Amino acid sequence: MNYTKISLALALGSTMGWAQTAEIGTWAGFRKAATSFTFDDNAPNHVTHAAPAFDEYGYKATFNLVVNWNPDWSGFQKMADNGHEIASHSNTHGQNMSGEEASSKKSIEGKIKQKYGTITVAYPNCNVPGMDALKANYIAGRICGNGQEVMGKDGPSDWFRVPAHMTGTTGSFNNTNAFTGAMQQAIQKGGWVMFLTHGFSNAGNNGNANYSPTDLNAIKGALKWANQNDKEIWVTTFRSATMYIKERKASKIEAQDGGAEGTMTFELKHNIADNISKYDYPLSIRVKSDWKKVEVTQDGAALESKIDGGYIYFDAVPNAGKIVVKNADAPAPESSSSAEPESSSSSEAVESSSSVTALPIQAFDDRHTSAYVDASGYITVQNAQGLNITVFNSLGNVVRSTKGIGCEQKVFSGAKGMYVVKIGSKAWTLNIK
Repeated sequence: MNYTKISLALALGSTMGWAQTAEIGTWAGFRKAATSFTFDDNAPNHVTHAAPAFDEYGYKATFNLVVNWNPDWSGFQKMADNGHEIASHSNTHGQNMSGEEASSKKSIEGKIKQKYGTITVAYPNCNVPGMDALKANYIAGRICGNGQEVMGKDGPSDWFRVPAHMTGTTGSFNNTNAFTGAMQQAIQKGGWVMFLTHGFSNAGNNGNANYSPTDLNAIKGALKWANQNDKEIWVTTFRSATMYIKERKASKIEAQDGGAEGTMTFELKHNIADNISKYDYPLSIRVKSDWKKVEVTQDGAALESKIDGGYIYFDAVPNAGKIVVKNADAPAPESSSSAEPESSSSSEAVESSSSVTALPIQAFDDRHTSAYVDASGYITVQNAQGLNITVFNSLGNVVRSTKGIGCEQKVFSGAKGMYVVKIGSKAWTLNIK
């Protein structure tokens, strides 16, 4: 099963009460499993070859940096701006990073700007340092394999000993079948599998990442397979998988009584709190319904939604305000992807379709907001909390208008083509393929 089911009592209007069920997906998009690719030792080809391989499919990976090994800070910042996670792998890559837990985190955060900063770590030589220092700086830490690399739906027994398959010439994970086999095991188990890669045997400059080189084509083949099976497997970062599992285990979704006729109102809450992360990654929700058209909002922000197989699907952020699901009698293009877009006023539109291809990727007010098209064809934004978000089609018409909530947010999915995403005062040009 790939969801957590909670039976609810709802009231539609003031008189009609009925039983309803809301479900939290075990994995994002109600997929059956998750996988995370992690890369150690900040090789130059992580910037030039690895990240582009993932970006081709809208996937994101985790890159663990050694501060004193002269990372391409500008290149890794651009990767963070495009949704990849930049994490710690110590200052010096000694036998044990004890004493460098906080300083490596601080050094990376001084160079790389991303939401929450640096919150996961991979230990050099897979030697786990002091637990107190780890827990004071990170939400999770990765080791090497421990015989349980394919984890269950609730992750590892110890979040600071998260196992991963070593890839490359030291083992069997140097061909596409090995990667896809592990992902198929995760699907069968309903769990999560991670991979640990250094440099490549056939692509670019490895720098200091010379241990157990991996055939990049094997990884590319695995990503292609994952893309073909995107409804089954969620490819995501170490950080996002960790946040999702912790939030899902701690969250409850509760119906709110009353409200307007033809609406369902919920609150999604958890009580996780620490000094490292806010835990506002969106959780996937579905509600059983025979409604044909819907509008979904959270705290007034339009949420992307779809209807499939008698369920309404959407992603919502815990502790981010009331969720309202409305039975829409007419198309509502600014609230539901199922609606046809309306033309905007001239003051809201992009000046011409030719301007679509000329807008650069930019960050907003030093927060390094990012926007990209993910593997499922959704325009997704990161780090846009509280900012106005507008999506224009190639004709300059507004097809979505909402505001940012949570650390990641799907904001539009529509016809293939070029779109412009405006977050605050900056814009991105994106292509839904």
